[in-house]
Parts: sequence; structure tokens; C-alpha cells
Amino acid sequence: MKTFDELFDGVIKHEGYYANVEGDRGGETYMGVARNLHPDWEGWQYIDAYKETYGEIPWNFKIDVPQLTQLVKDFYKLTFYKRFKIDEISNGSLQEIIFDWCVNSGVWGARGVQRVLNQFFDADLKMDGIIGKMTLAAIANCQPKELFWEIKKARIRYYHKIAKKGKNHLFLEGWLKRIGKIIFEN
Repeated sequence: MKTFDELFDGVIKHEGYYANVEGDRGGETYMGVARNLHPDWEGWQYIDAYKETYGEIPWNFKIDVPQLTQLVKDFYKLTFYKRFKIDEISNGSLQEIIFDWCVNSGVWGARGVQRVLNQFFDADLKMDGIIGKMTLAAIANCQPKELFWEIKKARIRYYHKIAKKGKNHLFLEGWLKRIGKIIFEN
């Protein structure tokens, strides 16, 4: 098993720091928290104050304010780690790939895991995007390495599919690089 801090550190390597990329439906983001999707997140107060004081924030710039970093960690822990019950998955590699997909795609990541379990492991799960007792039991009943690789392949298919919508093609290379860096460890 991996700790929350280990999983968080892995995800942040992909999420980076400040960004405001045209075509990103999340709009302005900081460490992966998208303003358009989470406008009430407390961290925006720090970011707005920084912009008022120093002006435009450069791409991938880290605002070195410990309280802001803690707000990001708290957000990830509550919104992804606890919500999707990552701490109840016993294999560290499965924790990592599922946590990362949920961070990157929210409920669509959880549904993707359920789809994989249904299609390749004969689970009979409702694809509701809720990782609950039944989904956790289905994960536990699989060989971790086999499930990991099916999830990885499903994520690649998912990214190619959504890259056909709007300006998402601009992000395909980064998404594929992201999933390519997640490897199975015994």
C-alpha cells in the first residue's frame, strides 16, 4: 500500500503548479485544482492575492505559501483519496493508477475502473462512479498486475476518445505521457 503523501507527490508531478491554458475547460488551475470546476476552493484567495500583488503568474509557477500547499493537499485527500476510497485498495500500484485517473477525470475515472472490472473480470457493477463495497470487492478479487494493465489500456483508449472533442486534442500528448509514467511495481 502507498500512503496518501506518496500518491499525492506522484500526481502533482503530472499536475504541475499554475496554469491557465486556452482550451482547458477547467480554466485557471493550480496544482490541478480547476477554478471552473471548483470555484469555491479556499486556495483561490491566495492565488488572487498573489496576482493582485505581483501581476500575472507565469505558467507552472509554484506559489511558495505553505498554507496554499496544505489547502491543495486537503482538497486532494477529501475530493479524491477519501471519496474514491483509495485507502481501502491494498495494492500500491492499483492505488496509484486509480487515484491518478480519478484526479485526472473525476467520476469518469471511477466509472472507467468499473467498466474494466465488468468487461474483463466478470464483475457485475453498476457504473455509477462510486467506488464502494462492491467495487472494492471486485478490485480485491483480481490479480493486481492484470487489473493494472487493463486499467492502463482503458485510460489510453479513454484519452484517445475524448481527444476528439473540442480542443482536447491539445492535451492528448500530455495525458499519454502521464499514463506512460505510471508503472506496476510488485
